[in-house]
Amino acid sequence: MKILIEFLSLRPVFTRCALHAIWYVYLVATVLQLAQYVMILVSTSQVYSQGLISHYSISLLPPFLFALAHLALVRIFLEMALQFIDKRTVNV
Repeated sequence: MKILIEFLSLRPVFTRCALHAIWYVYLVATVLQLAQYVMILVSTSQVYSQGLISHYSISLLPPFLFALAHLALVRIFLEMALQFIDKRTVNV
């Protein structure tokens, strides 16, 4: 309960560590999601290599672009939060 109270009260040291942890967890989740897309692409290419005609093509470009955009947005928001926390600690 104490950890939850410290996080919700926005104590600078705990919040900075928590934001870094959130960033790394989000980064790992994005990498895992992209790995799933790659596995889907590999599995469908094996099916197509057996002589089945593909009616559509799978491209990895949109998932990679969305993943990069999401990572950039999350990183920007976390940096903004850290700057806000740093400014708040200097003023106190």
